[in-house]
Amino acid sequence: MTDRRDHPKPDCGSGICAGDVPPLIGRILTGTGLTLDQAAARVLANEALPAELTEIQRRLVHEHALHL
Repeated sequence: MTDRRDHPKPDCGSGICAGDVPPLIGRILTGTGLTLDQAAARVLANEALPAELTEIQRRLVHEHALHL
């Protein structure tokens, strides 16, 4: 079963809507306790990312890892 947070709402083209929890607060990935840098380092080390990351957060982490 997929998490409903992973799919954009019909009225939210970007997948992030005003009522949603932001994917990042500062440099912290919401709901994970990891910073964007820590999560990107995990990607670069071929380590697993937390299961609770949303699809948007995963995209942010992978994009950030490309720039490290």
